[in-house]
Amino acid sequence: MELPPAGAHYYPHARAYHSARGALYHLLECVRPQRLWLPRLICQSVIDAVVAARVEIVWYRLADDYLTLLSLPFEKDDCPLYGDYLGQGGEQKEKLSRMIHAERIIFDHSQAFFQQQYPALANLYSPRKFFGVADGGFLETPIDLPFPDIQDRESLHHFSHLLVQHEHGTSAGYADFQQAESALNTITARKMSALTERILRSVDYERIRKVRERNYALLSESLGSLNAFRFSKAPVAGPFCYPFFYPTRALHQALIARGVYVATYWREVLERVEPDSVEANFVNYMIPLPCDQRYSEEDIKQLSEIVRSVVTAEAKE
Repeated sequence: MELPPAGAHYYPHARAYHSARGALYHLLECVRPQRLWLPRLICQSVIDAVVAARVEIVWYRLADDYLTLLSLPFEKDDCPLYGDYLGQGGEQKEKLSRMIHAERIIFDHSQAFFQQQYPALANLYSPRKFFGVADGGFLETPIDLPFPDIQDRESLHHFSHLLVQHEHGTSAGYADFQQAESALNTITARKMSALTERILRSVDYERIRKVRERNYALLSESLGSLNAFRFSKAPVAGPFCYPFFYPTRALHQALIARGVYVATYWREVLERVEPDSVEANFVNYMIPLPCDQRYSEEDIKQLSEIVRSVVTAEAKE
């Protein structure tokens, strides 16, 4: 397989793991906080990593602006984890850093790969959500952690969905994608595979960041007047998606029926929150419109037209 010459990782000082959840597990195993404060709006994989590390979980709610609401006394050996939701959490991270000592905070940048790092106990990244790899995670921490003894050797078996999508389009290969996702369910501390690491060293990060920002700006210009999401005032670097919040009705299925494949994050959250909560509204009404490097300006124009037509049709019903 021919690849461009290998360069440096985007975060050259970060530790490279098989997955972001494995990196979190390793951090918790070594640091051993008394309790980890988790937002009720969080991916199940994060919960699984905390449970595997045998750390007690304390749940916290989110305010309307997705800032943390810590309701119980915060002990000196506790750590909060905050997720940068859809890459829009710059202001919230700054506020949290003023509330709690930075050396206790874990920032989860799984949806914010290009976002500015903050002084913290740890910054976590999930490159597979931004680039053409099946696995991988990065951990930035000032803590001198021991390196995992084991390196992942199974990565090559989980790339098929990426190859199928390349051949047949982004909507193809879903079954293979699910298989690749399930391969990450085993929580262990493993080094990143040689294959994933080599591919990530070949990525043109600056080009990808610019394309994402261009597509994001085009969607914002076209759909901003229809969008109820309260955007961060801080610029969003290399955005994960364009968050389209339409709290009147859920539009996911209507968009999927028109060929726009949008995800729903994270359905399991509805089991632990109130129906009218900030967290439930995020799950039900937040639509992550794609703006990644696979899409041309013409693709984004077509996407905008479909979204506007769906919203208009829903408003008439």
